[in-house]
Amino acid sequence: MEESISTTSRIILAVARPLLIYSSYVCLICGLIGNVLNIIIVGFLKVFRGNPSSFYLIVESFVNCGVLLNAYALRILLSQFNIDFTRNSIILCKILAVEREITVMISLMAICCEALDQFLVTSHDIARRQKITLKLAQRMASINVVVWILHSIPFAIFYEILPLTGCNISNKYFSLYFSVVYLSLLNGFVPLVVVSLVFSAFAYRNVRRIIRRQVPHIRRRFDRQMTAIVFSRVALLVSVSIPFGTYLLYSMNAPGLMGNVVLSAIDQLCSAATSTLFYMNYAGPFYLFLLTSRRFRSQAKHIFTKKFWKNVFCKRRSDMVVPFNPINPMLNVFSQ
Repeated sequence: MEESISTTSRIILAVARPLLIYSSYVCLICGLIGNVLNIIIVGFLKVFRGNPSSFYLIVESFVNCGVLLNAYALRILLSQFNIDFTRNSIILCKILAVEREITVMISLMAICCEALDQFLVTSHDIARRQKITLKLAQRMASINVVVWILHSIPFAIFYEILPLTGCNISNKYFSLYFSVVYLSLLNGFVPLVVVSLVFSAFAYRNVRRIIRRQVPHIRRRFDRQMTAIVFSRVALLVSVSIPFGTYLLYSMNAPGLMGNVVLSAIDQLCSAATSTLFYMNYAGPFYLFLLTSRRFRSQAKHIFTKKFWKNVFCKRRSDMVVPFNPINPMLNVFSQ
């Protein structure tokens, strides 16, 4: 009986560990590339300039890079080289906890702002549409950063290096706040359902009726594209957050599994699967936009084939020095 239990646990761990390792490399590399490409496309194309949702998308892509580096750089070091700096340095433990909380919440609030912005900008009420400006978006982003920096102060205070769990919350009251208020409300129900899902659904409804308004065709196409992008972004957020949030709340409130080898192995497999799925929220937006928006695919192709390729490679060819031909000087004229 004990042999069958140990065999079962070894099989489960043999699936969980490679899943954790390989998914870390894939999500980190593909996520960083995707977010950088998002910044390049949205930042360089004129159609996105001056649009508040585009600004929020750039902010989100920047902080997504921070989330991925925080999560996967440490995971790769631990799984591949058995190095955990957070168990040896209390300063690094606190810094990484604070950075993780700030970047995760800024990214989440940026998505909420995108959904709210698209709801207002596609509204039939002219007064609502006029309120949405790039200057307001910049102010909202600044307030967002300041609020979550202030909110991270308790994380810097109560995160300690514990003997069993490593870098974790040491205060039981703050741990209760973290599980009930932070995870369930601030990082869960309120932004996912009340803000993102509701406003993106209303924006989607508005954009289907946008043809009735006297709006230029180019503006109408752009509003439809941005609404489709934001709606798919919110759908990704909701679909990957629910499994991870459910597992996280269970693991924080469930009794210890150290005595049961099989349940402990199953817990590691669930942790690897749900965390990998969750971090697709930060690694996958660019690839999701490519799949859901034909216009975004055309814009990505344009920015890299027409602008990047011509400005970098074709410019190099035109800047090449052609040697002077003394035998036939007319060739020098045509080579210039």
